[in-house]
Amino acid sequence: MSYKKRIDILSEDRIKSVIKTSLFAQKIYAFWSISTTNDFAYRMALQGDKEGTLVIAEKQIRGRGRKSRTWDSSFSKGLWFSLILRPEMPSHRAGLIPFIASVSIAEAIENKLNLQPDMKWPNDLLLGGKKFCGILSEAEFVNNKIKFIILGIGINVNHNPNDFPDELKNIATSLRIQSEKRVDRADLLAEILFRLEQNYQNIKVSGFEETLSNWKRRCSKFKKRVVIEMEGQKLSGKFIDLDEGGGLILKTEKGEQKKVVAGDLIY
Repeated sequence: MSYKKRIDILSEDRIKSVIKTSLFAQKIYAFWSISTTNDFAYRMALQGDKEGTLVIAEKQIRGRGRKSRTWDSSFSKGLWFSLILRPEMPSHRAGLIPFIASVSIAEAIENKLNLQPDMKWPNDLLLGGKKFCGILSEAEFVNNKIKFIILGIGINVNHNPNDFPDELKNIATSLRIQSEKRVDRADLLAEILFRLEQNYQNIKVSGFEETLSNWKRRCSKFKKRVVIEMEGQKLSGKFIDLDEGGGLILKTEKGEQKKVVAGDLIY
């Protein structure tokens, strides 16, 4: 008996056949391979492409995360995509956009796969203590207001353990590994975009309070002692809150409150 293996390719037609959004992914750039989806989306935003434009690729040649770190973006294994957003809000609010994405991705995965992602400040999602999703937000400002934001999302979806480079095997995972089943990437993308659009529209009306509450509820380190590495130094204390720009508020052993805007939560 022979059969034709199903080809899992995220073409523009395939994406349009499953999306449930009215703003996001109404315009789509779908690539076999690209340097990074964020770079292309940034260029398109500068040229005036509308809010909600989706840039997605089967493979990124130079995928990256925060601080220009490399992000392994294997062909057809994950979801590597960027959205152009044009929120009418002050520049100091730009750091909150990744929190909307984190909550939306978690909601989609909880609904589709019955898994419970753990939020890691500032922009990672974990399963089983290992990273499966990273978010990279890049913004353009004019007169202290947001001109546009490029919201880049990378999700390890159908990787098997041996698909990761040796240096990542102990720290990275995928939805397939955690759920023990292959995941339909188009359906998952549609669910993420649907929930992201809902949450994004909600913050325009009601602000960020509900989103940040949902993020903190899913963060296993919230209200616990953490260690933050920043500029080669380590700072420890209790993670007590997030500020209005997404910064982490730490209460040190001396009882002082410190705001961490950029850093890595080690443990």
